[in-house]
Amino acid sequence: MDVILSLFTDIWKGHFFLIAFLHTLAWFHCLTIKGWVSDDLEGIAKFSDRFVQTKDPQGVIKEEKIDYYEETVGDKKVQIKNIAWNLHLPILNRFMRWFRLNLGKRFTQIGKNSKDHPIYGWVQDARKHHALNFFVQLINLFLLYNFLKQIVPENIAFLATLIFSVHPCLVQTVAWISGVNYLFSLFGILLALNVSYWVADLHYSLPLIGIATLISGLTLLPGCLTFLIFLFLGKNPEALVSGLIGTLILLNLGREAVSYRVNAFKEQNMGKSTKVYLSKLILVPKTIWYYIKLVIFPKRLGLFHTWGYHFDEPIEQVDKEFWAGILVIGLSITGYFLGPLEFQLGIVWFYVFLFIFSNVITAQQFVSERYVFISLIGFSLILAKVLAAYPILIAFLLGIYIMRIWVHFPTFYNEVRFYESNVFNFPTSEVAMGNLGVAYLNHGMPHKAIDTWFEATRQNPIYDGPWYNLYSLSKQNGDVIAARNFLKKCLDAKTVHFNKLWEKELAELDVIIAQAISDGRIKVASSAKPNN
Repeated sequence: MDVILSLFTDIWKGHFFLIAFLHTLAWFHCLTIKGWVSDDLEGIAKFSDRFVQTKDPQGVIKEEKIDYYEETVGDKKVQIKNIAWNLHLPILNRFMRWFRLNLGKRFTQIGKNSKDHPIYGWVQDARKHHALNFFVQLINLFLLYNFLKQIVPENIAFLATLIFSVHPCLVQTVAWISGVNYLFSLFGILLALNVSYWVADLHYSLPLIGIATLISGLTLLPGCLTFLIFLFLGKNPEALVSGLIGTLILLNLGREAVSYRVNAFKEQNMGKSTKVYLSKLILVPKTIWYYIKLVIFPKRLGLFHTWGYHFDEPIEQVDKEFWAGILVIGLSITGYFLGPLEFQLGIVWFYVFLFIFSNVITAQQFVSERYVFISLIGFSLILAKVLAAYPILIAFLLGIYIMRIWVHFPTFYNEVRFYESNVFNFPTSEVAMGNLGVAYLNHGMPHKAIDTWFEATRQNPIYDGPWYNLYSLSKQNGDVIAARNFLKKCLDAKTVHFNKLWEKELAELDVIIAQAISDGRIKVASSAKPNN
């Protein structure tokens, strides 16, 4: 009854309406995006092509589903069963994959076969996936406000929710279809915390908290650490249940997920970033400092950040970034012991959910704005406390944040815009340029692809990706001499991702060139002949 009365009170005050209004104002573009980008295209849209059916003139539907398909893993081709519940993925990713593949699919005519019979198949609608992100985040905002107002003054809870709702670092989780795991994990975290206040009887609340922890932990590993927030709040039985479930997930699925990424990185000669050793602790304060700068001044946003992307030795050295991180950690400790409750909860929240992404083990990318998504609640709470007496500043900040979101939205319209935006925000990212060139090629712009790859090689001549792309395109076009030269530069890179596979390709190419020269089909000057 108290929960219902509180709900009507908030509606009467207009808090829910204003939260929903600001969220809709900032993110309504999500509901209009029809295109696919990056992981969404490969993981959802293209997957539907493997489930094709035909209907003969009598109206009988005949199955033409491909039972298995091939994917290249390292230097090997792996046969993967064509099912949405993919057993080759860590289990915490399986459910979300199955869910997303079935969410927006629609059975419709997609063409005709050689006998002029109509071909029917499953196609995906990106708008349904974006709508899911939009509404899950709206629910998260309501849960966040209801949780915070149990602990801090209502006006601070309201302002913190508004700040969090429009922070530009949310774009990679709310506007990107592939960010849905982060949204569901936050939903589980906030649901568990709210249940501890809504349901007084532990006989009922503890099972619900356990279920909520499963939701948060199975969709994203930081959700396993919710028990630390319960400990901070003095809710020991809740912390015990949440902690036991979270620990089991970390020990089993977390280890499985890390092992999966470690093996993938090892195959690409990037295994060092996934190892744990003493000097790697230098990365923790440096990573924290990077995220502090990002959340305070979110100027540059994109899938590929340049800092730390290539795991070179200088990144582990003590420098000004390290000392800035140490200073921030020291100020955080001071703020925790001397600051008000809002500071204490905000600091604990920020570090608890950022810990897994602090690069003690680099399990995915080195840094990314989506990694700070859940931690942003802590930052928003501290900022709300600091600015509570200055409503004009808060209004100005919210307006600036919304404009930054709108500027970044076109990133997700299609694959080309996705990487063009990344290059615009990080103009020295040869990785983004390499992917942009592939996007240009896929959209029928081979000359722009070549120009982009050459620019990537100028930015970083010892990065293998663009050289391999130039090799591949040259080989397809029949220019085996240029292809050979590009592949050789690829193999001369500082880190060669698929060394054995590419050395084999080089040997095969040398045989082809030698035979062509011997047959007189290729005439080259001595300076242009293949050399080692």
